Amino acid sequence: MRSETMGKNGSQRVSPAISAIYAVIAFLLEVGLIFAAALAAIAFVPWPTIPSILVVVVPLLIIWALFFSPKAKFRLRLRIRLTLLHLIYLVGAYVLWLSVDHSFTDQSQIWAIAMLALTGISAILVLATGGYVVPHDREKRTPQSPGQSKDATRNAPRGRRAAR
Repeated sequence: MRSETMGKNGSQRVSPAISAIYAVIAFLLEVGLIFAAALAAIAFVPWPTIPSILVVVVPLLIIWALFFSPKAKFRLRLRIRLTLLHLIYLVGAYVLWLSVDHSFTDQSQIWAIAMLALTGISAILVLATGGYVVPHDREKRTPQSPGQSKDATRNAPRGRRAAR
């Protein structure tokens, strides 16, 4: 019988329900960030709508792809990545609040409040699970020597043959 505990001191497993909740919240925050950037572009950039949105959203998407996506080219440490993400989400909620206040109706500010609330819930989930709710490569990577290729590691003996 296997017992699973959550958090830092237990195993690295987190309940699938909690992981699913975090995944949904993270997706909503990512979409909300793009939405906030687009509304801020409409409200504050004095260009036609489409070019102003593109000039703000495209660099945001490039930065996201390079540093924050699960398959980012430049891997940040998990703690740094999560701290930066939540700060960016807070800035996104504030920008959304400002852009809605500047150009749209007051009733639309519920979106900024919702983004702020989702950021808080996300931070609480990360802190409560010790970061294990976030899908991230936690293995220490050792640099391969130039003579060792991916084929050599793929064809290396595994299981019982490796133990001999």
